[in-house]
Amino acid sequence: MKKKIDNFINENIIKRKAMFIPILGVAVFMLVGYAAVDKEAPEIISNRVEVSYGEKFDLNTINIKDNQDHKDDLNIDIKAGNINTKQLGTYEIFVSASDSSANVSTKELLVEVVDDKAPEFNVVGVDKGYVVQVPINGSNDVSNYVSAIDNVDGDVSPFIETDKILDASKPGIQDITLSVTDSSGNVSEKMFEFAVSDLTPPNVTLVKGENVTIDYASEFKLENYLIASDDMGVVTNAITGSVDTKKEGEVQTIKVNTKDDAKNEVVSTLNFTVKDISGPKITLSNNAIEVAKGDAIDPRGYLINAIDNKDGDVTANVSIGNIDTNSTGNKSLEFSAVDAAGNKSVVLLEVKVYTPGTKILETAYTKLGSPYKWGATGPNSFDCSGFTSWVYRQHGISLSRTAQAQSHGGQAVDRSNLQPGDLVFFGSGTGRITHVGIYVGDGKMIHSPQTGDVVKISSLHKNYVCARRYL
Repeated sequence: MKKKIDNFINENIIKRKAMFIPILGVAVFMLVGYAAVDKEAPEIISNRVEVSYGEKFDLNTINIKDNQDHKDDLNIDIKAGNINTKQLGTYEIFVSASDSSANVSTKELLVEVVDDKAPEFNVVGVDKGYVVQVPINGSNDVSNYVSAIDNVDGDVSPFIETDKILDASKPGIQDITLSVTDSSGNVSEKMFEFAVSDLTPPNVTLVKGENVTIDYASEFKLENYLIASDDMGVVTNAITGSVDTKKEGEVQTIKVNTKDDAKNEVVSTLNFTVKDISGPKITLSNNAIEVAKGDAIDPRGYLINAIDNKDGDVTANVSIGNIDTNSTGNKSLEFSAVDAAGNKSVVLLEVKVYTPGTKILETAYTKLGSPYKWGATGPNSFDCSGFTSWVYRQHGISLSRTAQAQSHGGQAVDRSNLQPGDLVFFGSGTGRITHVGIYVGDGKMIHSPQTGDVVKISSLHKNYVCARRYL
C-alpha cells in the first residue's frame, strides 16, 4: 500500500511540477523581455502640411508612425505656435507625439493656410438654377444678373469673363459660359442660359390715389384716375365692377387689371365715393369785351345761363359784380353762382375800358415805317392827310381828303386839352393848313411827314396852328 502511494506522488506531483516550472519561467521572461525592447519614440514624418482657408486644423493630417502603437493610439499635441486659418500664410508649430511606452518625439512643422476653393456663381435673386431672367433692353453686363462670391476675396463679380457678349436687345435664349478666377488662381467656369424677355410690368399711376371722390352725375373715365404705360408699348386695362355717379352714400369699388403684351400684370383697386363737389357751370357769350370810357354796359346781357350738375338751371341765382367805365384800363366783371350743396362757381368777363383815341393810335402804330407818297391814301404808302383819313376810316369815321378840309371838321380843341387821337394841324394860319398828324400824348404826334420820309413819331413843331377832335 505504501508503495502505491509513493508511485502516485512521483508520477503526478513531482514529475508535473518539474515540467511546470520551466514553462512559467519562459512566460515571465517573454513579458520582461518585451517591456525592455520598446524604447523607440514615434516618428513624425511630415515636414509641412496644408489646411484649407477657414477650416479647423486637424492633427490627423500630420503623418506619424510608431514601431508598436497604431497612430490612433498615440497622444499627439501642439506644444507651441498658433494657426489662424482665416489668414493665408505659413505658420511654424512644434508637435509632440508619445506612444503607450511614454516614448516622446518633438518636431517643428510648417503649416500653410491655403485657398484651394474656387469662387461660386449665384443667379441674383434666385436660390438655385442656371436660367437667368434678363429684361428686354436691360443691361448687357452679366454681373447684374449673376454674382461670383469667393471664400477669401469676397465679391469677385466685376472680374467675371464670358465667352460671348450678352445682347439684352434680342429676345430669346442665349447660352453664355462664365468664368472667374480668384487671387489664388482658383477658377470657376459654368454655362448659364440667359432668357431675354419683357419682365417689367406696366407702370401704373393712380392720379388721385386709391380712394377717390367723384362728382355727382359726372362721366366716369378711367383715364382721369389711372394712367398706365409700358416700356414696350401698348397696355390694356380690364375693369371689374362699375361706378354709378348718381348713387350717393356708399363706396363703389372697382379693380383694374393692367397688362402689357408680355402678360406682365398690375392689379389696382379704386374706391369711389359720389358727392356733389362742383358748382354751377356759368356760360357767357363773350370772355372779353372792350368799352369806351364813360359808356354804360349791361352785364346780364353777356350771361347765357348757369346750369348745375344736380340742381339744374340756376341762372336766376347768378350774382353779377359792378364795373366802373369812367376810368380806362383792364378790368374784370365777376359772375358767381352757388348750388344747394354750397359749391360756388365764378366766371370773369374781362373788360377793357379805353378812350376812343387809344384805338385810333393802335391802328396808326401798325403803319410806322410806311413810305410817304404824295397823293397816296394807303394802305402801304401815304401823304399826311391820306394817312389820317385811312386810320380814321378803319374805325368807321370818314374824314375829308385834304388837311385843309380836315381842319374844319370835328370839334375845336385847345392845345392845353389835347388827348391821344386828336388831329393836330400845321401851317401859316387857319387859312393855310399844310400838314396834319395824330396826337399821341406828351407833346408828340404820329404822321407821314414828306417825300423821302416814312410814317414816324415826332414832336409837335413850331408851325402848330390848331387841333380838332372827331371822336
